[in-house]
Amino acid sequence: MHAIYDDLGGSDGVRTAVTVMYHRVVADPELAPWFEGVDTDRLKAHQRAFLAAAFGGPQVFTGRSIPEAHGGMAITDDAFDRVVSALMTALADLGVAKEAVHTVGERLEGMRGDIVGA
Repeated sequence: MHAIYDDLGGSDGVRTAVTVMYHRVVADPELAPWFEGVDTDRLKAHQRAFLAAAFGGPQVFTGRSIPEAHGGMAITDDAFDRVVSALMTALADLGVAKEAVHTVGERLEGMRGDIVGA
């Protein structure tokens, strides 16, 4: 089975995409407040492991469930959309195929109900 993880460039591609995404996210004045005081290196490591597992790569993610990790954070639909957009733009800018970027967006959209709490 062909994994989207491979379309993203494997471990190196996921690492680069997460780095680029978080640069955009923390620079966004609408999103920055959610990340104040957060250990972004640790967060990026969790995000890399989660995305790798979610997209058919190594299953090394051992973090909290999506609802547990985002519960009580009052994440809005707009904030969710902005973070997803930051990741999809990062992937496109890194040369990931349009079909793979679209698939990533669809999979993340399926998680909206577990993340948005406001």
